[in-house]
Amino acid sequence: MAQSVRLRMPRKYENWGTRELAPLFPQAVMSAKLTIIFFILICFEIGLLLVILPWMERPAWSENFLLVWVVEKLNWPALGHFMSSGYVKGAITGVGLLNIWIGIRETINFKRTARAIEAARHGEEVDSE
Repeated sequence: MAQSVRLRMPRKYENWGTRELAPLFPQAVMSAKLTIIFFILICFEIGLLLVILPWMERPAWSENFLLVWVVEKLNWPALGHFMSSGYVKGAITGVGLLNIWIGIRETINFKRTARAIEAARHGEEVDSE
């Protein structure tokens, strides 16, 4: 039976590569910040679309090709009426507002999230304030 050998770095090199190398590799820090920026932009974009699209006149919410196809395949016209009701439009608008709120929250906590991503990348613990 083969035994597994566990290699351990000398103690003076255990934390080497986390904070000591951060100034040498600014692209790692920039990568975390860009990830958060893209996430914030996607949250705002999806949120705005989900808030605006259900209430637009053109294209009408019920003129959805996928919805028409499902209603025809299931032979269930009540589904089409349900999806174009104000309750469903309001629920979808609520999901859009939730996306916008997540984008605002991530914008406010930008620095904390960037530190958490960097710490997770290097296997460190993060203080949850």
